[in-house]
Amino acid sequence: MYLSARAIFGIMAIIIALFFLCCVVSLAITGLFVKLPASTPVAKATMRPPPIKIIINHEDIDPALAMASLAGVSDSDVVNQATHKARPGTALATIVYSPEIPAGQAVGYLLLLGENFADRQNLAYTKLSYKLAGTLATLSPDLGDTTRADTFTQIGIGLTKLDEPILAKFYLDQAFLLATESRFLQSARRQAILTNLHQAYVGLNLEQESKDCLKLSMQPAQLENLPEKNLLLPKVQKIAFPPDIQKAEADRWKIAQDVAKGLVELDGTTNSNKIIRLKNALLIEDELKRVFFDEALRNESQLSNKVDIIQSKIIWQSVKYRIATKGFGISLVPEWDDQVNHIRAELKASYEERYQLYHVIAVSIPVADDIVRAEEERIRRQILAGQLGQYPGYPTEQLNSQLFDITRDIAQTQPYTKLHIGHLTVADTKIYAFVKGNVIIHSP
Repeated sequence: MYLSARAIFGIMAIIIALFFLCCVVSLAITGLFVKLPASTPVAKATMRPPPIKIIINHEDIDPALAMASLAGVSDSDVVNQATHKARPGTALATIVYSPEIPAGQAVGYLLLLGENFADRQNLAYTKLSYKLAGTLATLSPDLGDTTRADTFTQIGIGLTKLDEPILAKFYLDQAFLLATESRFLQSARRQAILTNLHQAYVGLNLEQESKDCLKLSMQPAQLENLPEKNLLLPKVQKIAFPPDIQKAEADRWKIAQDVAKGLVELDGTTNSNKIIRLKNALLIEDELKRVFFDEALRNESQLSNKVDIIQSKIIWQSVKYRIATKGFGISLVPEWDDQVNHIRAELKASYEERYQLYHVIAVSIPVADDIVRAEEERIRRQILAGQLGQYPGYPTEQLNSQLFDITRDIAQTQPYTKLHIGHLTVADTKIYAFVKGNVIIHSP
């Protein structure tokens, strides 16, 4: 009996299909018996947290109060005054534009501003304040886990009052994760955080989570208590300016004080002659500092000293950028208003130079584990500056890839580090978050 060509082709097709089916089944069965690694590395995601959209209306800034930053008053003191004088827009603008306010102070101010804006029923600014506070608490290497957990708890409580249950639960879960997993919390602090979380979860009508916190607060986990890790990158030191720049700064302070006084006396109306005097003082100071920074960086060979010089340069360029974008509520230097793109590019370049120096310093550390930790610190600081709006045009995707690569390395080589920086999707938005392995406890 002879088979036709069509029949032979059909039989061969059936045989091939059976062969592939056997292969698939074999692989599946093999997979059931192959033991996977006990700890899998943190996975890289294709979608990463985007930059925070920071929009502050000029009308919400009190020029007379904001001018204090140009009149010799520290930005921290300006924020404190603005907060207590019910000028939350001025306080928020000062935090966003200033690279000088310490992370711990900034977090505290942002929590107060969140409450202040909520009382004014300004939902957009309230959520922005809480989001910035949460980002600081997650990414800043300068904060301890006690501050982080307390910050997350306060944000969760604030968002509960705003009827934002999904976001509120996310932040409470972050505090819970730290309270139950961090090795850097003393037993008493762990207990206090869980007690506060018990009440916070009650506010969200989350009965099981509330019970868990109450039970754990009475019998907190006996985890090894470790001291907070020392930071490895050099701490920035203030530099001393030469006499001509010191005089230019003093002149600008005096004129800015006069402008602020005039704004108060004229109920916000500007005196054109005083504004012109301030503009000229700023232009003189800018030229002196430009020459100084160029020469100082060219002549300095010590890397940590270069970082100090660049940080001072960034502080001044941030002032210029704030002026060019009317971050003081009024136009002060029209020439800079027209050059805003150029000023933004210069500020971005300075940030890139600073973090490139940090990278060189990090890879020169002799201990391999410390190199990885220093690089993680560098990347977190870089992303944080971008998220806060201080580092314009920062390379979001590149830095996110670096962060998750370094997180994977730490998870593989330093297993005693239990919590890592990752990201979660919350209300259709990617948010930086602490994670345990690949799964966060009580994930919303």
